[in-house]
Amino acid sequence: MNLKPTCKSQYLAVHNEARQLLDQGYTKKSVFDYFVAQKKITISYKAWVKIVDNYDQKSPFSRKKKAPPARTSIGQSSGSKKGKFSHSNDPYPTEDATDSIVEEKENEKPFNLIKKGK
Repeated sequence: MNLKPTCKSQYLAVHNEARQLLDQGYTKKSVFDYFVAQKKITISYKAWVKIVDNYDQKSPFSRKKKAPPARTSIGQSSGSKKGKFSHSNDPYPTEDATDSIVEEKENEKPFNLIKKGK
């Protein structure tokens, strides 16, 4: 049975040497390439960077949970509008009021509908 070591265990095996190289001013990429060339690690660069930044955490790959948005009660709000739509208690306009769109359409020439032959 050949068990593959985890990313974190591979990093912890070279942690002291990696910290010394990083403290000397080497980049994360160059330190990663160095250990890959020596065949000390086989993890991806993306995993390497995540572990270098978060090696002291129990699960360096876990995502940080965001706080859920605060729930509000469904009911009448206290004076503030929360949505795009609003309600007005004004009645619909009476028939005496003229609508500019209706007037424009009445002024257009009527068109003829053509029936398709059978």
